[in-house]
Amino acid sequence: MTTGQKYVLVGYDGSPAAKKATQWAAAEAVRRQAELRLVHVLGLPMVSSPMGFAVPIETEPLRAAAKRLLREVVEVLHAEHPGLTVRVGAEFGGTAPTLLQEATNAQLAVVGSRGLGEFRDLVSGSVSAHVATHATCPVVVVPAQWEPGARGEVAVGIDGSATSTAAVDFAFEQAQARNLPLTAVMAWHDPVRTGPGDLLPLVYDLDALEQDSAAVLAEAVAGHAEKYPDVTVRRELVRGHADDVLIDAARSAELLVVGSRGRGAFRGLLLGSTSRSLVHYAPCPVAVVR
Repeated sequence: MTTGQKYVLVGYDGSPAAKKATQWAAAEAVRRQAELRLVHVLGLPMVSSPMGFAVPIETEPLRAAAKRLLREVVEVLHAEHPGLTVRVGAEFGGTAPTLLQEATNAQLAVVGSRGLGEFRDLVSGSVSAHVATHATCPVVVVPAQWEPGARGEVAVGIDGSATSTAAVDFAFEQAQARNLPLTAVMAWHDPVRTGPGDLLPLVYDLDALEQDSAAVLAEAVAGHAEKYPDVTVRRELVRGHADDVLIDAARSAELLVVGSRGRGAFRGLLLGSTSRSLVHYAPCPVAVVR
């Protein structure tokens, strides 16, 4: 594992989404003046013996092939970013555990939304959602259809939780670095159950719910104007479910930023339906911040 100065980590497996993730990660590493750590994870190959036992096969040829693949990627990255330092690694093991270990010393981890090999069953959240849920650093999930500069803002999901606050800080930093406006989005709706034993009120005031949500939204972005005076901020309060509201916000965003866990409509983010909607179906990169 790379030691010393923290780096931007990206998982690479040759898939279209991984190529886009690498492109995004390289540009971000340049912005941060950091190294790029490019990691390719190989499953440990096994064959069956005549006795029916699984035995490992020679791994060095596979590692050599992986390093050749990574060298080709590095050549492309150096052509696009001549001053970028890129370090590569070809590791055997489980994709998610390996990336989580590598992310321990990373400023930021980047993965594609869908990939090959162990990435293939990402629709069930096996790698991208697992890394986004458990990594100790922020994680960006990049879709295969992403094109740089195709959209015009940074969007951030607000719900008033602690990780939502961290997401706002991250979003302001990204908006300033990219010279883009920031849209702070909050979904609100009728009260819903958030866990076992949670009782819904028999009577509630929709106007009061909306006003309370508006206050949470305003408070979330307050105080950032002095630190980020050049960032234009727009607040958007939308009645609806969080996943629908944020997917809609992502359609006009260069980056969507959310907290790793929230409350209310965001509770269980990256563990349930909201997670699958954002990580797998958002049309722009999604940053998950804790």
